[in-house]
Amino acid sequence: MVRTLRRPGLVLALPALVGVSTLLHWLAGRRITGLWIMPDEAIYAERAVSFWRHGHLALLHGEGAGYGFLYPVLAGIPLSVGRLATGYASLKLLQALAMSLVAVPISFYGRRFMRPGYALVAAALALATPLTLYSGFLMTEVLIYPLGAFALLAIAQAVETATLRDQAIALGAIALAVLTRVQSVVLVAVFAAAIIVDWLLSRERRSLRAFWPVWWVLVAAGAAVAAAPGLFGAYEETLRGHYPLGSAATLIGEHFSYLVFSTAVAPTVALVLLLIGVARGDERDPGARAVVSVTACATVLVVAQVGLFAARYAPHLLGRDLALLPPLLFTVFALWLDRGAPRPRPAVYFVALSVLALLLLTPWNHLIGIETLPDTFDVAILDRVGGDRAAWGVAVVAFAILGAIITLRRRFLAGLPAAMIVLLIGSSAVASNELADHVGYDQRNLVGIPPDWITRATHAPTAYFYDGESYWNGVWQVRFWNRNITDVVSARPARVPGPMTQRVVHVPPTGRLPIDERYLVASDPHSFVGTPIAHLTQFGLDTAGLTVWRLTGPARLTTVERGIKPNGDMTEPGVVRAYDCAGGRLELTLLPKATSVVTLRLDGRITTRARIAGLTYWNGTIFVPRSPRSRVCHFEIDGQNLLGSTHIEFVHR
Repeated sequence: MVRTLRRPGLVLALPALVGVSTLLHWLAGRRITGLWIMPDEAIYAERAVSFWRHGHLALLHGEGAGYGFLYPVLAGIPLSVGRLATGYASLKLLQALAMSLVAVPISFYGRRFMRPGYALVAAALALATPLTLYSGFLMTEVLIYPLGAFALLAIAQAVETATLRDQAIALGAIALAVLTRVQSVVLVAVFAAAIIVDWLLSRERRSLRAFWPVWWVLVAAGAAVAAAPGLFGAYEETLRGHYPLGSAATLIGEHFSYLVFSTAVAPTVALVLLLIGVARGDERDPGARAVVSVTACATVLVVAQVGLFAARYAPHLLGRDLALLPPLLFTVFALWLDRGAPRPRPAVYFVALSVLALLLLTPWNHLIGIETLPDTFDVAILDRVGGDRAAWGVAVVAFAILGAIITLRRRFLAGLPAAMIVLLIGSSAVASNELADHVGYDQRNLVGIPPDWITRATHAPTAYFYDGESYWNGVWQVRFWNRNITDVVSARPARVPGPMTQRVVHVPPTGRLPIDERYLVASDPHSFVGTPIAHLTQFGLDTAGLTVWRLTGPARLTTVERGIKPNGDMTEPGVVRAYDCAGGRLELTLLPKATSVVTLRLDGRITTRARIAGLTYWNGTIFVPRSPRSRVCHFEIDGQNLLGSTHIEFVHR
C-alpha cells in the first residue's frame, strides 16, 4: 500500500532534512584538517587521483585492487582539479551531501508501508548517528552508507513482489555496493536468506522458483569465492586460511552489543517484537513483512561477517564495517511506532531483559581506546565518560530506553525518537570534538603545517627513501600532500605496508641508490651526499623528523644512525652504519651523564674503552683502515646507562 505525502510541510521536510544534514556535516568535516585513518584514506585518495589524471584504476589485480571503484571515482572529481588543498576542502561538501542522501531511500521506501511522518523519523535517526562523521574522511563509508541502505531496501521490495524487475534493481544495487566495498558481497547471502525467511513467515507460500535470478547469482558468487578468490583483490586472503572460532564468537557478540548500543537500543527491541508479530500473523502488509525479514537477516549475517573478520585481522570493534545496518534498523523502529508500538506481554519483558543482559555482560571498559576510535566513532562518548565508567554509562542508557519501552503509554512513546535523536547527536558532537583533537595533534606533530612543506621547498621531482621507520604511515601522508614525490625507494628488507607503488632495493657498500631525482626526502637518522634544504620536526616518534636533501651527484647514502635520540641521548648502545667507509673516521663528542665507562666498537671489535665519569665532555675518534674495496662499517657506542652526545659525524677519506 503506497502512502502519499498530503501535507506541504511533509513535502518540503525531506529536502530540508538533507540540506540541514549536509550543512552540519560539512561544518564538522571542515574541522578534520588532514588524513588520519591511515593508510586507508591515502590509498583511496591515490586511487582517486590516479583514475582522473591517468585513467588507471586497478580492480582485480595490481596495487590497490580490491579497494573499491565507485568511491575513488567520486572523490577524484574535486581532488584532481586545481590545487589539492582546494579540492580536498571541496570534497568535504560533496561527501556531506552524499552521506545525507541516505535519507532519500529511507523516506521514499518507508512511505510504502508506514505514514510519511514516521519515514522521516527513520531518516532523521539515520542522519544523527556518528557514522555520518565519516563524511569528513576519505573513506568508503561516504558511499556505502546511502548505497547500502538503498540496496537493502531494494532487496526488501524484491522479496515483497518477487518480480523480475525488482530483483534486477536489487541485484544492480548490490553490484553498486560491491563496487564500493568488496565486503558488500554479503548482501547476496542476505537477499537469499531473506527470501527464505519471508517465505517461512508468509501464510501464502509462493513458489521459490520466482527468485531464480537470485539463486543463480548466489551460486555464481559462491563459485567465485571458492574457485577465484583473486577476484576480490586485497581481500583475497580473507577467503583463505583459518579463523579462530572462539575469538570470532566473542567478537560477534561484542559487535552485536555495540550495534544495539550505537543505534540507541530501541530499534533492536522493535525488530524482535515485529519479528514475533510477523510470525504470529499480526502483520498483513507484505512490504512491512519483507523489510522486517531483510533487516533480521542482514543483522545476523553482517554482524557474523564483521566478527569473523575482526577475529583474524583486527581484534577490536569495527563499527564502520556495520554501516549497512543502522538505516534498516531505524526504518524498522519507525515501522514499529507506526504500528502503534506493539508490546505483547510477556514477549516485551523477555526481549528487554535479553537486550539488557547482552549490554551489561559486554566488557565495555576494555573495548574503548584510541586504537578503536578510527573504526568506531561511537566509543568517543564512552571514552569521555571514562574507561572505567563506560559500562555504567551504557547501563544507564539501556535502563532508560528499555524502561520507557516497557512502561510508557503509547501516546508518550512518540517522544522516544526525539530522545534518541538527542542521544545520537550528543554522541556525534562528542565524537566530532574528539576526532578534531586527534587529527589536529597528528597534523601538527607528525605531518607538518603546512602539510605540503616539501612542495614548498622544491617543485622539482623528489624521491622518498624509506628504511623501516615505525611511522610508515608518514610515507602515505607525504605522498598525498606533496604531489612532486614521484618515487618511493625502500631499503631491503623494509617495505612500506599497503598497496603503494615502490621499489625495494639493496643498498650496496658504496651507498649508491638507483634514484634519478635531484631531491630526496628521508628520516633524520639518514645522511646523504648533498645539502639539507628543508626539515620537518616530528614528535613522539623513533626519529627526529624528515629532511629534504638536494643531492650532489648520484644519490648516495652515507650514514644511518640507530638508538640515538633526537637530543643525542642514548639509553641503549648507539649504532652508526657508514657506507664506503674505508679510510674514514667517526668523530664523537660525548657527555657522561649517568655513564662511567664508554666502549666503542668497530664491526663488533672493541677499539676504545674510556672512563669518562666526572668529565664535562669527552672527545673520541674511531679510525677505519684503508681498503681497496668499498665496505660498510658498523660502529657501536656503548654507555652503561644514560649517555649524551653533542657531535656524532663520520668523515670520509
